[in-house]
Amino acid sequence: MKKTNSKILILFTVITVMLMSIISTGCGNEKNSTSTKQENSTSSTRKIVDGTGKTVTIPYEVTRIAASGALNQIVLILGGADKLVATAQVVQTGFFPKVYPRITEIPAAYTGSGPGTLNMETLLKANPQVVFGTFTQTEQERLQKANIAFLGLKLETPEDIKNTITMVGKVLGESGEEKAKKFNEYYDNNIKYVSEKTKSSEKVKVFVASGTPKGSLTTNGPNDINTSYIEAAGGINIAAENISKESSTSNEGTSVDFEFLYKNQPDVIIATSKNTYDYIMDTSSSNQWQSLTAVKNKQVYLNPKGVYLWSVRSAEGALQPLWLAKNLHPDLFNDLDIKQKVKEFYKNYYYYDLSDNNLEDILNPKK
Repeated sequence: MKKTNSKILILFTVITVMLMSIISTGCGNEKNSTSTKQENSTSSTRKIVDGTGKTVTIPYEVTRIAASGALNQIVLILGGADKLVATAQVVQTGFFPKVYPRITEIPAAYTGSGPGTLNMETLLKANPQVVFGTFTQTEQERLQKANIAFLGLKLETPEDIKNTITMVGKVLGESGEEKAKKFNEYYDNNIKYVSEKTKSSEKVKVFVASGTPKGSLTTNGPNDINTSYIEAAGGINIAAENISKESSTSNEGTSVDFEFLYKNQPDVIIATSKNTYDYIMDTSSSNQWQSLTAVKNKQVYLNPKGVYLWSVRSAEGALQPLWLAKNLHPDLFNDLDIKQKVKEFYKNYYYYDLSDNNLEDILNPKK
């Protein structure tokens, strides 16, 4: 009997020790978990890798943002527009204010077309925590002195666009990150869709006409994002095929002459502005464009422009491959309703219902 009682006592002791160990471990894990959460919630900064590959320290919670050019549109589609305290002049006109009226009330730290020229005094007065853009060494030094985090950009390829979307999403926080992930999936799917359908088709020779209609003849070179869209849509950018990357830049138009056009005769011409399109298509004039096969065949198209021009480094470029494919290979994309795609885009990413007049203004811009 004593032996039995002794065994029971030993067993009880072992079970008690095991239970205490489990409880202690659980409490320890809970304590560690709580400690980690407290550390995260009390941390004042975090680190972000910008478009140039540089690691930048930013505030843990970002509530004040400045953005150049198309970055305003990216901030908008990721739900962070109310955090903008400094913007770019280029987005304060056109369709952007219809989608987001407050943009006209925000100080324009970037003036002029495209990404814009930075007015440092306006930016410093707005006192952002973070600014998206490109910066000279002097500008970087002034921003550092003002304790403003600056995130550099690289926007030459679709992969660069997705990386930028991801970067902006991370700056905005958890909701922005989730929106960025969903947008990148949509962006990828559009490119894959047109690439798959055109991979076996004959490639269409394309020339992108930019610059001023009567001035110097400029186009998109091999480093330009639009070249990637053209290739995905079953086309060949004749400038990219014949101009080296070293002599081209994605930020400014690549200069060519009419001899180049005569020699390489494009099948399709894409005009990036209404003035350029009208000048090319003016049959009453004796301009050199009239001698090109694409013009004679009426294969000249005006590139759409909504909140931002589709053919440049913006998130609205997600629509560019669809529009290009529809025009370069109409037989392959007979079922593609580009109007419906644009309406869905605006509804899903801007929460804006386009009217038929809105749609016409986007697909056939007046400027």
